[in-house]
Amino acid sequence: MSDLRFFLEAVPDPRSRRGRWYSLTSILLVCAAAAVSGARTIDELAEWGARADAELLATLGVRRHLLRWRHAPSRSAIGRVLERLDTDALDAAVGAWLAHRHTAAAPGRRRVIAVDGKALRGSARLDQPRRHLLSAVTHGCPVTLAQAEVGSKTNETRHFQPLLAPLALDGDVVTFDALHSVKANVAWLVESKKAHYVAVIKPNQPTAWAQLDGLDWHAAAIQHTASNKGHGRRESRSIKALAIADNLGGIAFPHAKLALRVHRRRKETGRKETRETVYAVTSLDVHLATPAELASHLRGHWTVEAQHHIRDRTFTEDVSTVHAGNAPRVMATLRNLAIGALKALGATNIAKATRAIRDQPERALPILGITHKPDLNGT
Repeated sequence: MSDLRFFLEAVPDPRSRRGRWYSLTSILLVCAAAAVSGARTIDELAEWGARADAELLATLGVRRHLLRWRHAPSRSAIGRVLERLDTDALDAAVGAWLAHRHTAAAPGRRRVIAVDGKALRGSARLDQPRRHLLSAVTHGCPVTLAQAEVGSKTNETRHFQPLLAPLALDGDVVTFDALHSVKANVAWLVESKKAHYVAVIKPNQPTAWAQLDGLDWHAAAIQHTASNKGHGRRESRSIKALAIADNLGGIAFPHAKLALRVHRRRKETGRKETRETVYAVTSLDVHLATPAELASHLRGHWTVEAQHHIRDRTFTEDVSTVHAGNAPRVMATLRNLAIGALKALGATNIAKATRAIRDQPERALPILGITHKPDLNGT
């Protein structure tokens, strides 16, 4: 099991060397352990440390005082570090650790990664807009591989390439909604990163959408259907796929091999049935993905929305008032770490899992890959 400590050591310390008592890694480990225990605020991060015993603090690297006692970092010490932390470096370290955990949980399996954004609503103040983050999250088991602050939703498209550039994506599939279906980004993804894509096309891209809408879908057979019930609604989906013939003009989208048409029917209790048709294109061909897999990729894109729901409901991110410096993004990263680590271990209910850990702080350590306990008689 990967030890989170080794990854966090790559994060530079923003503090002056003079006057440091706690190492940066020990502070971040306290925060990470508190996050997997369900901590939602900076106060709760510090409270978790206050509940931890001396042995646990020693394992996390908290130094012993000259009077031979150990204290966790205070709320103010944690807050000052989080406000000044290099968030790009932290996201890179956490993303690398989570990627390792995800690969260990599903070895040899092609990754499918969703790119989507989320606003931190409570971070807004009169003199500053709300923070907006763009993330790359794996389908199925939601592990955040990369995250970047983009300023606002309208800036997401120009941060698409910088977000994914550090990741090894050879052979992976990247899914995104119509906002990110930008030709230059898609061409870069295939040509430079050697990845595949599934891109939703909407009428805001009139040329490609008109070409897709004009295909002879009536002559194509339905190749896969699926339905499900739950949460007061019944939903059914069907998918058709057509090969795109380059010699007939193709589709005005780079490296597109298949055109996809998904028809959705939804009936919520007490409401009329609704129907929706969605078009998409993909660089995958019939030899690389079955219709069922393509349907799964399209539906699985909303795994990232499920992760956002957990951040909002379990960790109360939407109502968080943390706003100073880099702290809002750091708190989002800690939530990503907690969700990804618990999901990789098979947790199906994050709220329930964090409650099981909250009252026994030592349970957080194995989740972070930490098994070593130093001798308390040493330094």
